[in-house]
Amino acid sequence: MRLLLVTLIAAATPALVSAQASTTAPAAVEILPAARLSTMSNALPAGAMNSVSVGQWEREGLTGMLGRRDSDGVPELHEGFTDIFVVQRGTATLRYGGTVAGNKVTTPGEWRGGAIQKGTEAVLHPGDVVVIPAGIPHQLLPAGADFVYLTFKVAKH
Repeated sequence: MRLLLVTLIAAATPALVSAQASTTAPAAVEILPAARLSTMSNALPAGAMNSVSVGQWEREGLTGMLGRRDSDGVPELHEGFTDIFVVQRGTATLRYGGTVAGNKVTTPGEWRGGAIQKGTEAVLHPGDVVVIPAGIPHQLLPAGADFVYLTFKVAKH
């Protein structure tokens, strides 16, 4: 019986090692240092909207960008992902919710333009974090030049 048990374990060991080796390695931790983000944001040129990618994490359905907005954005609505904003510099009013009149499909699942009606407004300051679920209209209205924010887009599963 003991010999049979040893034989079974010996036979199973290569299969177990092979199964463990074929699993996907865990995702790496990434840190976006504040100093690097500050350098990147200072390099963004003035203009209506300029941005740079800070990373893509496809496995998690996540993309990130650092944006600078110097003028009002248009209303937008995303059917396929949630937006998460982290305000870095400046202030802006976020108009959200309600309904949108006059918007148009720009790409499948993406609506832009028009005007938000009966929405809610909130003033955003550095350090504020905003989570805008998929399907909620939203629009950023900077209080002045040089509103800088991180945006993470999280795909719906």
